[in-house]
Amino acid sequence: MLIIIFIKKIKIMNTFQNGTFSAIHSSSNYDFDNYVYSAIYILTSGPEVINGTSFNTSAAGEVIPIIVKETGTTVSTKILLLGNPKPVLHKTGKISGDTYQYVDIKTGNIIRT
Repeated sequence: MLIIIFIKKIKIMNTFQNGTFSAIHSSSNYDFDNYVYSAIYILTSGPEVINGTSFNTSAAGEVIPIIVKETGTTVSTKILLLGNPKPVLHKTGKISGDTYQYVDIKTGNIIRT
């Protein structure tokens, strides 16, 4: 089944949400290991459980901006997850002990762990 969805750009600004989505995943192909989902798209209205909270979706075609966590979420066939790949960090070298330095390839910022 091919589903084509035109999503109105929504303006949301925080770490994971920028209003642009490069991935649309369904109940059959979601991947919390490699993607961050920052909104859900309602295909059909009905009961849902997102982040441990049960609620009834009101209207098909609605986009709900929310950071979707794997724990407490049941991805049903009535919703699509909208998101982006998780940021990729590359090790640039060991600093000392268990401390490594990484460079975020999107921002160029150095991160230490």
